[in-house]
Amino acid sequence: MKLASLAHGRDGRLVVVSRDLTRATDAFPVVPTLQAALDDWPRHAPRLADLAEGLEHGSVPSFRFHEHDCAAPLPRAYQRLDASATGDEPQLSRGASDAWLGARRPVQARSEGIAFAARIAVATGDVPMAATREEALGLIRLVMLVSDVDLRDRARPSSACSPVAVTPDELGGAWQGGRLRLPVIAEVNGKPEVSADPACDFGALIADAAATRGLSAGTIVTAGPVANRATPLLRFGDTVRIAMKDLSGHSIFGAIEQEVLPLGGGRAGG
Repeated sequence: MKLASLAHGRDGRLVVVSRDLTRATDAFPVVPTLQAALDDWPRHAPRLADLAEGLEHGSVPSFRFHEHDCAAPLPRAYQRLDASATGDEPQLSRGASDAWLGARRPVQARSEGIAFAARIAVATGDVPMAATREEALGLIRLVMLVSDVDLRDRARPSSACSPVAVTPDELGGAWQGGRLRLPVIAEVNGKPEVSADPACDFGALIADAAATRGLSAGTIVTAGPVANRATPLLRFGDTVRIAMKDLSGHSIFGAIEQEVLPLGGGRAGG
């Protein structure tokens, strides 16, 4: 199942998206927002799955899906936990989660020389304190992509999410043991800069985060950065694109495409 939040109010308007990312159907008859769906996932998920099946068969009303109409899947999340490195025991830290950017929103900064990173992220259901790794795996509701920027001399600005979030079963054999075994592909100005297969175990990360307290539904956990070499620093006018394709070469999450702009200004050179 693929879900997205169209830009609407503060928390978006939940839609179910077709597997090929060309059509969508309104989820409002089931639940209005993705956060509300996560709050009561066992009740809402089967009905959303029915909508997804109806969308594929053309038996429910639908409309053309445009990635640029999307907010982040969860425009406001209760919390964000970042794994700063891959490996058996990555370190977790908390990040800003109250204002996620849509995939086409620009990066705005006071100066150039901005570092960026591509990340994999998951959104959880309610995770009880002291959950095991296996329990945590069962509470991963959605998977998505994240673009992080680092202003180096200032706190990190809001991060952008892929237009679409998908349930783990939608990933088929690429989702194994809490790991997404497909390469993340990032480009700067059309030139490939990152193509790496992340190796982190999200079940272990979530269990570690829940060792001393429970996690609320809608918690976002990110892992990365995903890179096989150093990425260039960004300048005004640069464009970053982050995406992932399945084994057939089709886009899974849609693409994050962000232009780097001066704070308070228009397009570079315009």
